[in-house]
Amino acid sequence: MNLGGILKRHTVILGAGATIAAIPKGDKNGKKSSVMVGLIEKLGLGDLLENINLTTKSKNLEDIYSELHERKDCLNETKALEEQLYNYFNSLEIPDIPTIYDFLILSLTTRDMIVTFNWDPLLVQAYNRCHKISKDLPNLHFLHGNTGVAFCKVHDEYGMKNMPCPKCGERLSPVPLLYPVKEKNYNQDQYINNAWDTALESIKGSHMLTIFGYSAPSSDKEAVSLLKKAWEQMKGTTMEELKEVSIIDIEPEDSLAKKWSNFTYSDHYYFTDNFFDSYLGMFPRRSGEMVFATTVLGLQSNNNNGFKEGMTWRDIETSLVKLLSDEKTTEKSEDYPTYSKYFEEKNNKI
Repeated sequence: MNLGGILKRHTVILGAGATIAAIPKGDKNGKKSSVMVGLIEKLGLGDLLENINLTTKSKNLEDIYSELHERKDCLNETKALEEQLYNYFNSLEIPDIPTIYDFLILSLTTRDMIVTFNWDPLLVQAYNRCHKISKDLPNLHFLHGNTGVAFCKVHDEYGMKNMPCPKCGERLSPVPLLYPVKEKNYNQDQYINNAWDTALESIKGSHMLTIFGYSAPSSDKEAVSLLKKAWEQMKGTTMEELKEVSIIDIEPEDSLAKKWSNFTYSDHYYFTDNFFDSYLGMFPRRSGEMVFATTVLGLQSNNNNGFKEGMTWRDIETSLVKLLSDEKTTEKSEDYPTYSKYFEEKNNKI
């Protein structure tokens, strides 16, 4: 069966929890990232606020920043907080060993997409080194900006910071970070507007959606609404029955089921607190084919060839040899082999 006309892309949405999972012991220099709650204290930025009488009692950066942004007497403190947040996240360096971000990037292909709300450059750094293993990697888009990305406003080109624009040769300019205010204007910045447009189109054309470490905070209600609207484009069609949602998060399953209920169809969802137990970890580069084979064709899966925690770079390259070879040699009219025992037996007979 040719799945080419059925299966579309796999889109992955990343939140702060994904970066924490990528560097659980800190970055290359021991620096840590954090979710929004307690972030100011964890990053040592508390001195900025010690002389300000905040109305909010929340420890969440989103609530604190929103109040600062609305107060005319806090313009200097707001600007200083923005600068220090940018500098801190910009300083993060990915560890030399493989991280969750490396596994994630290598688990997808060019038809797929990763969209992230995270400011840190770790995903960009992981992409850069994974590109040495395979050129067939997912597209990346940064919905709130990113310290590792730069942009040419004249030619709508973006890439890693310090790179030249491929069209004019001028050095790309850093993109601004979109800070957590209640009413975000995604159209205010050209790069962020483009990122959102592309991300929403990607989600509309996806049959699989994975949400990794994204808590859908109150300051992102508009963002969640836009994502939901895009994901519902297939509602009422036969394609709706093929949609699959996967959640990777350490929150309790009942809480996640309630939070993301508007994104799930029937029983087409899967929760796990570990990347390696997700569809991406168990069936890298073939998650869509494998889910279709098991849920629609009723084939038995075999996840023995998936990514495993603790893999070295050599282990990863060895595990991908056959997959990458198949991608180069399989005819366009044929399906890539999946991780099902049926396909393994079929291929062994040839």
